[in-house]
Amino acid sequence: MNTDQLIKKIEMNFESLTGLSIHGLLGIIIGLIIFYLFLFLINYERKKDRNFDFQTDSLSDVGDPIEVNLNLVRSFIEMKEIEKAEDHLSKVELVNNLTEAQIEKIKFLKGKIKEHKDV
Repeated sequence: MNTDQLIKKIEMNFESLTGLSIHGLLGIIIGLIIFYLFLFLINYERKKDRNFDFQTDSLSDVGDPIEVNLNLVRSFIEMKEIEKAEDHLSKVELVNNLTEAQIEKIKFLKGKIKEHKDV
């Protein structure tokens, strides 16, 4: 593609987008300035949203924290992140009021971890 054709296409697209007909180098400079300002605003909004304050109390919103951690351990095992799985499993084992089903899941997950370590 020829440079003149590229500049012509950029001018036509800018004109159709903004309604302003500015030709030549001045039009490209103004178009780029508007484009960079647009990118800056998008990036500024993203940084503004990153101030998420994670509260451990809000874990009940996604379900039982023990079940969430057990599912996380299962996911870590599937991803072969055995050390992370062991860390999370040890945190779950420290909880005093585990149900029988949760104890069985812990035993099962320990077996899976052991299988992966033996391989």
